[in-house]
Amino acid sequence: MTGFDERDTIFSRLELVPGTERYKAYYSNRPKLEKTDACYRKAAGGRYYGTLIENARADSAFRFLKDTRPLAAGQDRDASLRADCSSPAGMESLAQIKRTLQEIAFDYGADLIGTAVLGLEYFYRVRGRGDSYGKPVENPLCNSLIYAVEMNREQIEKAPRVEELIEASRSYVRVMLMGMALSYFLHELGYQARAHIDGESELILPAAAASAGIGEIGRMGLLLTKQYGPMVRLGAVTTSFPVDAFPEKSPPVAENGLVKQFCQQCGICAENCPGKAIPHNIELTESAKNGKPLWNIDPEACYSIWHEYGTSCGICVAVCPYSKTTAR
Repeated sequence: MTGFDERDTIFSRLELVPGTERYKAYYSNRPKLEKTDACYRKAAGGRYYGTLIENARADSAFRFLKDTRPLAAGQDRDASLRADCSSPAGMESLAQIKRTLQEIAFDYGADLIGTAVLGLEYFYRVRGRGDSYGKPVENPLCNSLIYAVEMNREQIEKAPRVEELIEASRSYVRVMLMGMALSYFLHELGYQARAHIDGESELILPAAAASAGIGEIGRMGLLLTKQYGPMVRLGAVTTSFPVDAFPEKSPPVAENGLVKQFCQQCGICAENCPGKAIPHNIELTESAKNGKPLWNIDPEACYSIWHEYGTSCGICVAVCPYSKTTAR
């Protein structure tokens, strides 16, 4: 069976409420995880936890994102509005839609764009967040427009201080607005479309972005891009709009294995990871097929540092020399 079960991610598990049937059902087969996760549900705080105002800036952004999740699927409109691909006029309409999609993406701040027809392995098998918890992902839209926004380098390099968390939350909001604008535009023209945003994504975004040629998965388990290294946040729109009429990749950025070679020789992120969540060895895990991670990251070890610091850490991103040596 293809795809991952999103319920097994640390973010899904921490949304479970002790005492509820959903909580009991999940941990009945995973008793060791219950003890681990209980530690993370303790009161907020941490070594780099910010001031009331700083925390409110990040928390308000994430709350806003949570409130917008029900809009991600959008609402289908009249399919008769779609361009007729069999006629010259229809082909011209497709070309115009293509240009407009590109304009919208860049108007809302996209720095990189890629397209792909994705297989089921790029989608979660079962959802694990919010109202979608426990629902299988069935018949997903596989024509995909995937984009990245660059994060503010100066703020990210302050990691693990609260400035990094604020910048991450700001970037997630930018990604969400972009996805909504693109998907709503496609709905108006009669196409099915879904935005994939923080906390409401059917897609495993780093792997999908790698398939679209935006970058490659690095040692830290994140997407590394030629222009910005790992200092990006990702979003996507899946749709019934014909993928061959999507915007051109701008520009093609896949490194054709250079990231793998770079990360094999580097390892600075692993050396600086306070949770020892990133592997030191250069022996690759099984199969790099379809952009899946090459190295096994320990998510519990990673999140334990988030909990200890009171931020989303970000040290691996801040110290990555790939973003410093290849940035344009």
